[in-house]
Amino acid sequence: MKRGEFDVCVTTYQALISVPELKRYPWHVVVFDEAHKLKNAESQAMNISRLLPSKRRLMLTGTPLMNNVGELWSLLNFLMPQLFNS
Repeated sequence: MKRGEFDVCVTTYQALISVPELKRYPWHVVVFDEAHKLKNAESQAMNISRLLPSKRRLMLTGTPLMNNVGELWSLLNFLMPQLFNS
């Protein structure tokens, strides 16, 4: 993967773990499908996803949020860590 040679990169959560080169690029937008995998602030998917440098982040999910403040905070912290830091 060489910088500037692609416009879009489609990958999986598993690839984030096994392909360290993805964390070296300054992404403009990162879109996470199946965002319910990021509801646990301590999960491996969340920890790896936080390492992706990006200007914008978008989360897609069909799974509704339950009445769980911890899950809501985890998602908000991922989207806007400077605003929801604790």
